[in-house]
Amino acid sequence: MRLPSFKLAAVVFLLATPYLLAQNVTVSGHVEDAKDGGSLPGATIAAVGTTISTVSGEGGKFTLTVPNVNEVTIRVTFVGYKTFEDKISGGATNLVVKLEVDPLNLSEEMVVTGFSTSVKRANLANSVSTISQEEISRVPVQTVDGALSGKFTGVTVRENSGAPGGGISVKLRGVSTINGASQPLYVIDGVIVSNTEIQSGSNFVSEAGAAGSNTPQDNPTNRIADLNPDDIESIEILKGPSAAAIYGSKASNGVVIITTKRGQAGETRYNLNVKFGRREIVNKLGQRVFTRETAYEMGEAQGQFFDSVANADGSYNLIDYEEEMYGNVGAIQEYNFSASGGGDNTQFYISGLSLDDEGIIERTGYRKSGFRVNLDHRFSPTIRVAANVNFIKSISDRGLTNNENRGGVTFGVALTSTPNFVDLRPVNGIYPRNPFAASNPLETRDKMTNRETVQRTIGSFKFDWELLSTATQTLDFNITAGYDFFSQENNLLFPADLQFEEDKSNGLPGTTLEGTTDSDNTNLYFNLTHSYISSSGTSFKTAGGIQFEEQDANRRYVVGEGLFQGQTNFDTAANISFVEQQKTLQRDRGFFVQEEITFGDSIYFVAGFRGDSSSNNGDDGKFYIFPKAAGSVRLSEYDFWSGLKDTFNEFKVRLAWGRTGNLPRPGVKFSSFATSNIESNGGLLVGVTRGNPNIEPETSTELEIGIDGALFDNWATFELTYFNQDIDDLIMLRELSPSSGFQEEAINGGAMETDGWEFGLALNPIRKEDLEWTARLNYYKTESIITRLDVPAFTVDGGGFAPVLGEFFIEEGASATQIKGVENGEFIVLGDETPDFQLSWDNYVRWKEWSLNWLLDWKEGGEVVNLTFLLSDLSRTTFDLDTPEGEARRAAFGTTTSQLIEDGGYLKLRELRLQWEMPGNRVRDTFNGRLTHLRFALTGRNLWVDTDYTSYDPEVSNFGTRSIGSIEVTPFPSSKSYYLSISAGM
Repeated sequence: MRLPSFKLAAVVFLLATPYLLAQNVTVSGHVEDAKDGGSLPGATIAAVGTTISTVSGEGGKFTLTVPNVNEVTIRVTFVGYKTFEDKISGGATNLVVKLEVDPLNLSEEMVVTGFSTSVKRANLANSVSTISQEEISRVPVQTVDGALSGKFTGVTVRENSGAPGGGISVKLRGVSTINGASQPLYVIDGVIVSNTEIQSGSNFVSEAGAAGSNTPQDNPTNRIADLNPDDIESIEILKGPSAAAIYGSKASNGVVIITTKRGQAGETRYNLNVKFGRREIVNKLGQRVFTRETAYEMGEAQGQFFDSVANADGSYNLIDYEEEMYGNVGAIQEYNFSASGGGDNTQFYISGLSLDDEGIIERTGYRKSGFRVNLDHRFSPTIRVAANVNFIKSISDRGLTNNENRGGVTFGVALTSTPNFVDLRPVNGIYPRNPFAASNPLETRDKMTNRETVQRTIGSFKFDWELLSTATQTLDFNITAGYDFFSQENNLLFPADLQFEEDKSNGLPGTTLEGTTDSDNTNLYFNLTHSYISSSGTSFKTAGGIQFEEQDANRRYVVGEGLFQGQTNFDTAANISFVEQQKTLQRDRGFFVQEEITFGDSIYFVAGFRGDSSSNNGDDGKFYIFPKAAGSVRLSEYDFWSGLKDTFNEFKVRLAWGRTGNLPRPGVKFSSFATSNIESNGGLLVGVTRGNPNIEPETSTELEIGIDGALFDNWATFELTYFNQDIDDLIMLRELSPSSGFQEEAINGGAMETDGWEFGLALNPIRKEDLEWTARLNYYKTESIITRLDVPAFTVDGGGFAPVLGEFFIEEGASATQIKGVENGEFIVLGDETPDFQLSWDNYVRWKEWSLNWLLDWKEGGEVVNLTFLLSDLSRTTFDLDTPEGEARRAAFGTTTSQLIEDGGYLKLRELRLQWEMPGNRVRDTFNGRLTHLRFALTGRNLWVDTDYTSYDPEVSNFGTRSIGSIEVTPFPSSKSYYLSISAGM
C-alpha cells in the first residue's frame, strides 16, 4: 500500500509543479533620474498590496518576483523624487523607471518614528520636521545643532556663546521643565548618544561658580558638536510627547533622529569638499570717547591718569579695546573627503574631516578631525548587518569670558572697567598693570590657556533577520547595539606673572587646573516587527522590543596654586587647593509595544506604550508607563473629494496623544557627603541636600491636532498644528527646617501647561527646466504657565543674581519664563523670555547652472537681561553715557530694573549661498570622465542682523543650556563667517 501512495504523491507533485511555478513572475529593469539619466541605486521597488519589495542595486538595476495575477501595480520610491507607479500584466524585463525630482520632497518619504518603525509622510499622524543633507551643509557650520536654526517649526535654537566649538541650546515646543534636563534626546543611526556638557573649570578662577556647580557660567560645549555635519543624510525631529512617547522617560524635551550617509551599490564614488573662509565679529558696542572733564568725573585717579597720557599738543590717544580684543579675523579651513559604493551584497561609506577654525579673539579657535566608516552587508536574502564607527578628536581654545567675581579677570568684565585712554598694550614684551581692573585683559589673553581636548568614538551594530516573508506578511527580528565613549580633558593655566595672580590674597600666584572626564554610554535593543497585508489592502504592523542602556561617567578636577614661573605641572605647585571627583552610573531598562494599521492608504492609526525603569528614580525597579495613540485620515483619497482634487490634491486631518518623561538627575535620591578639612585633617560632612528615595520622573502629556494639505499638484503645501502639553510632577527644590540637618531636598512639586501653534508653508511656484524656485515659511508661537506650585515662589537656579538685576521668577499662575524686577519699590513683571512668535523664510532659486539660497530668521519679542551694559555704566565706560539716555540709565541703577530688560527680537540673515554647478555632460567632457560633478559656492552665515538689542547679540545665555535664563554678562561675542566652497565628485 505504501508504494501506490508514493506514486500518487509523485504524480500530484509533477502535475502541480507547473501550476505552482506559474504563481510568480519576474519583473526586472533599472531606475534612473528622468532629467540626466543617472542611475539611482537604493530606490525601493514594491508590489502594491503585498509585502514584496526590493531595492535597486548597482546601476539602479532591480529584480522583483511578484504573484502571477492578471495585473500587478509596481510602485517605485526614492527620497527626493516623485513616486512612480505602473500596472504590469505578467512578467516584464528591461523595465526603465524614470523618476522625477520632487522639489518639496513630499511623495513617499519615509519618516522614522521609533526604534524599528517608519511611516510614509503622507500618512503621518504627527507633525515631524525633516531636513536633508543639502539643507544641513549648504552653508558651513561648526556644529550640527547650529545648522538647525530657522529650518523647523516649533524649534528654538540659541547660540549661548560665540566661543569656538559651540555651546548651543535647542528647545522643542518651548519650556518643558524648570530644573530638569532641558535638551532633546539625540539618536544617531538608531542608538542614543550623549549630548552632555562638561564644565571646563574656569569658574574656579573667575569665581563665578565652583567646578561641578549646577549653574555653570563658563558656557561649556555640548557634545553633539562632535559630529561632522557632512556625514549626515537627514535629521528628523519628534517635537512633542505625542510623537516621541516610544522613547519614554527620556523624551519630554523631544527627540532628534540623525541618519548618517550610507553606501549604495555601484561603482565607487569619491567626493571632496574644500571650504576656505574667514570669521569676524557681528556687532561692536562702541566705547565712550573721553575728555579731560569726563575723565575727572570718573574720579580723581582717573583724571590724573588721563592727564599723564596727554600728548605734547594736548591731544589724547584713545585705544579701541573692542578692536584689540575682538578684532581678529579668523581664518577657516575645512576639508571633507568621502568614498562610497559597493556591490549588491556589500556597500560602504568612508569619510574623513579636517577643520581649523580660528576665533575672533586671538589664541582662540576650534580644530576637529575625524573619520567614519559605515558598512552594510547582506549575508543572505534574509540576513543583513550594518556596522558604523565614528572617531572624532577636537581641540577648542575658548578664552576667558562671561561673568566673574574677582574685580575684572575675564576679558569682557575687564574691558567694561577699563577706560580707553589707558594704554595696556605691551612695550618690549612688558604688559602695563591695569589701574582700573583686576587684570590687563590683553596680557591675560596672550598668556593664559583654556583648552578643551576631546577624543570620542561612536559605534553601532545592527543585525536584521527576516524570519518570515510571504506575499502578505513578514516577520523581522532586529538587534541594535551602540557604544559612545568620549574622554574630555580641560587644561587651564594662569601664569604667576598675570596681574590678578600676583595680587592673590593667599600669596600663591600661578594657577593650573586639570579636568578629566571619561564617559561611556552603551545601548542594546532587541526588536521584533510583524507586517501583514490583508486581501482588502489593509496593512498591519506590530512591533515590540526591549532595551538596555547604561551611562557611566567619571569626572575629576584638580587645582594647583603657587606655580613657579614658566612651570605648568601640578608637582611644581606649592599647594593643591581643590580636588573633586564625580562618578555617576545610570542604568535604564525599557520595553515597548506598538501597533500600526493603514486602511487603503487613506486612514492611518497607531497605538502603543513604553515602559521604563531607571536607577535615577527613587524606586529603580518600578516601570513607568508612557502610552501613545494617533490617527490620520487623508480625505483627498475619497471619492467625495474628487471635485476638489484639482485644487487640493492632498488634504489630511490628524490627531495625536502621548506621554513622555524626564528623569531626575543622577544622585537626587541619595543624601551625599561633602569633603572637609580642619587643620589639614581630612574628613566628611553630611551634605546640605537631603536625598529623596521617592523621587519620580517628570511627565509630559500632549494633545496634538493638525491638518496637512497640498494645492495645485504640490505647487504649495501647508501644515497647521495646535499642541497642548500638561507637564506634571515637576522636580522642585523644597527648603527644609534647620532641625532636619539639611537645607533642601528635591521633590515632585509642580505642574505646568504649555501650548502653541505651528504653521509651515512650502511653495514651488516656478518649476521649469532652466528656472526653479522653492520657498518655505515656518511660523511658531508658544506660551507656558505654571499651574501648580507646591513650594513657595522662587527664582530659577541660574535665573538671575538679585531682584534689582532682574530675575526669572517661578510662581503659580504666571508664565514660566517671566522676568521680574524692582520698579517703584515693588517686585513686578517686567518682561518675558518667550518670544511673541518666530518666523523663518527659506528660499532656493535655480537658473540653469546657477542657484541662490537665503534664509531669514525673525524672532519677535522675547526679553533679555543685559548686564553687560550695567557693568559698563557702573564703570562709566558705556559708549552712550554722555547722552541723557545713558546718564538716566546709570542713575536708575539700584532703584529700578526696567533699564536692564531689553527686547531680544531680531531679524537675521542666517544663511546665504550663491552656487555655480558645471553641467554634468560638460564635467565629463572637460575632465575625460574622471569627474562626475564640480561646484563652486560663495556662502555666509549670520551676515546681517537688525535688532533693537543694544549689546552684542540677543541670542545669549550666561548660564548655558538651561531651559530658562536669557541673561548676558560680557559673553564671547557672536561672529559672522564667509566661505568659498569647492565640491568635486569622481
